[in-house]
Amino acid sequence: MNLFRKKVDDRRYQNEFESKAQSLAYYWQPKTKAPNIGDYLALDTVQQMLHLKNKSVLDKLNSSNKLLSIGSVLHFAENNDVLWGTGRNGKVREDIHRFEKLDVRAVRGPLTREYLISKGIECPEVYGDPAILTPHFYSEQLVCPEGPSQECVIVPQLNDDMNFYAGYEALLVSPRLYPGDFIKAILKGKTVISSSLHGVILAEAYGRNAIFLDSGSGETQFKYEDYYSGTGRDSYHRVSEIEEAKTLVSQPIPDLKARQNALVDAFPYDLWE
Repeated sequence: MNLFRKKVDDRRYQNEFESKAQSLAYYWQPKTKAPNIGDYLALDTVQQMLHLKNKSVLDKLNSSNKLLSIGSVLHFAENNDVLWGTGRNGKVREDIHRFEKLDVRAVRGPLTREYLISKGIECPEVYGDPAILTPHFYSEQLVCPEGPSQECVIVPQLNDDMNFYAGYEALLVSPRLYPGDFIKAILKGKTVISSSLHGVILAEAYGRNAIFLDSGSGETQFKYEDYYSGTGRDSYHRVSEIEEAKTLVSQPIPDLKARQNALVDAFPYDLWE
């Protein structure tokens, strides 16, 4: 199955811009160049926020540090970098985290906050993955005006063994898509079953029923627990069978609008103004 091998020749995005922007507003890029939706949203969301102030990522005043936002990318942080909704990757060893001083505006959840505090770094209790802001920039009415057309869609995680999804190929949505295509694809489902964290987050942000599928990809539960607890939920569905996932109903993000507003208020516009 070539689900993750989408070509990007038809993209109009300027590779030169993305390359320059990565050192200012960091996002993780797979070696194959096709994006991984959650990681690419880091650049896209920051750029969308800056457009509201007639700014671009490349207008950042100081190039000696960078902003880290969406993704489990904390281990890429260096001294004096700025965090806005970033999370720790539970698979990454402690010695890989080489920073001692960070400017933290928000983090993905309390587990990331606890980790930073354990390293002596001040961290406000402002939680949330900035991907929950996506509906502000990609209106469902414009992206998928016809609404859901099928009972469910399934989003694999980047490192999944695709044999796990045998028999469900027609329901699969690749995470290797740019935001517009990915969002349109998941909004076609009334339920989104996802082993990709950002499949879950985006589905929830748009009010879809989102069920976390533990596909056995080798991911730790850290980022999922961090995200869910950061949205005020102590428990969540975690299933390993697709048929079981189809029968479940998830708890929506509590106080979604307030959480979105808190992230907007915490955005570090001062790095550009």
